[in-house]
Amino acid sequence: MAKKCFQWCVTVSMLIGAATASQAAWSTIHNDFFQIDQNGDSVHTRSGCIRNFNGTYYWYGSANNFSSQMVYSSPDLMHWTNDGVAITASGTNRLDVLYNDSTQQYVMFLKYAAFSGSNPSGGNNLGIATSSTPTGPFTLKTDSLVFGAEIGDMSVFKDSNGLAYLAFVWDSLPNANSGSITYHGIAQFTADYLHLSQKVFIWDTGWREAPCIMKANGLYYYLSSETMWTDPTSTMYYTAPAIAGPWTKKMVTMITPGSTDSWETQINKIFPIVGTQGTVYMFLGDRWIDSNSLRQGGYVMLPTTFSPKDSPVVNYYQDWDVDLAAGVWRPFALSRDLALHKTVTASSFYGTDSASKVTDSTTYMNFTSYRWQSAASDTQWIQVDLGSPMSVNRVILKWDSLYAKAFQVQVSTDNSTWSTVYSTTAGGRRSVTDQTFASTTARYVRMYATQRGNTNGYALFSFMVLNDSITTATLPRQGKSPDYSEALLTCNQNTIHYSVPSGTIVKLEVVDCRGKVMAVLVNGFKNAGDHEAVLPGRLSRGMYMIRLTVGAKKVATMQVRL
Repeated sequence: MAKKCFQWCVTVSMLIGAATASQAAWSTIHNDFFQIDQNGDSVHTRSGCIRNFNGTYYWYGSANNFSSQMVYSSPDLMHWTNDGVAITASGTNRLDVLYNDSTQQYVMFLKYAAFSGSNPSGGNNLGIATSSTPTGPFTLKTDSLVFGAEIGDMSVFKDSNGLAYLAFVWDSLPNANSGSITYHGIAQFTADYLHLSQKVFIWDTGWREAPCIMKANGLYYYLSSETMWTDPTSTMYYTAPAIAGPWTKKMVTMITPGSTDSWETQINKIFPIVGTQGTVYMFLGDRWIDSNSLRQGGYVMLPTTFSPKDSPVVNYYQDWDVDLAAGVWRPFALSRDLALHKTVTASSFYGTDSASKVTDSTTYMNFTSYRWQSAASDTQWIQVDLGSPMSVNRVILKWDSLYAKAFQVQVSTDNSTWSTVYSTTAGGRRSVTDQTFASTTARYVRMYATQRGNTNGYALFSFMVLNDSITTATLPRQGKSPDYSEALLTCNQNTIHYSVPSGTIVKLEVVDCRGKVMAVLVNGFKNAGDHEAVLPGRLSRGMYMIRLTVGAKKVATMQVRL
């Protein structure tokens, strides 16, 4: 008879409510890879914004060396459709979009490089354009200085009462150039959002750019990066109980455990995903420079939580789930991957990049070391043996730059007869294929590639297979971030469930009543989020202490009886 553990005394508490019963509502955000559109081309939305209009997400930003302002649409923040050029405004490298409920117009705001009108020298004006649809085309309505001066970076914020505000770098001082002697400001728009009505607050703050405003927990946050052009920087912020102030006197650095430069990005915006159960504050960062082979992709999307003192906290997740309707999120649990550590075979491999590596457990710190690469010819395949027939309905493939332009996902129960559950001719480089299909029974799942995206072979970092109809025990997150003293630690049916607030070295030990370590369940790096470990069957009956150490600090203990 299998032993069962009974929780005797727990020194920590569960922070959040019960787990949800279905996977169907969740979208998975994948970082470190390029977002691609329906044609397999990379999304180009520099210095733009994401907005939700009528249940569809629109991503606006600059492309083609800032000559075109693009718009993409998505139902789930995962699969993007290129809707074309929203407006042609050469030189624009900041833009934002709001919907005006009174005029029923979509209003675009541009850091506009003007060469006529009020600024013939070609400096940066505030341009405002409108459209009757979110995809445009937008028509420029105004192009002017801001209270008599040029501006640097800008964004807009719409408050819950419908009033709209401009957050801007203000080059109103002599010889100002968004550098050391530059002001920052907040200004209010008129009711139609087509003009500025008044200054709200001005800071004498130099060497800051990329400003944006967020409202959370009853506070307003004015956030910005350092003035480092395209280099990544830390994010700092002021706070205030009202948008007109009083604002805190000193800027505070955003908490990004493990990073000093906002995870190698420049902050773009923190976008609120408002749902029926809460709000997810999604940090959107521009990753201008791919100097790190691990940190590819032009953009980063991460969940923002808040410390007990309302400080924003941005942990890193290569993969995380968001329920867009509910407004809650959770770390992506590798335990859901049916292919994890399963046997893999392939039509060929190149060098030391064997097929077996794609089902290994990796983190965002080492995933590029685990890769399969095929021979340099078309029609190659790689397949996972799940061990026995089981229900599957989703596959996640993480591609390197050696990608398949055309491929199929196929399933089989006998490794002989194959059925195609997904097919595309629009694969993209260093992208993630994340596709759900009708539930089917399969023991074998394979990627069957027929056209290379380049002259070399095909290369995958990861091959995941899931059944999203299975209920997960991973808890949704919202609200305050756990600190180390609030780490989750529970035991059920010989399985220890624990969570850590940021990616770090974790040790999970089983200690007997005399203080002797009887087993080390975990000893290594773990991503922020929820994890599991199974108690070894060799332990004799009795009382034990489960001890969780996060980083250099012992943060939680729990007694269990076997």
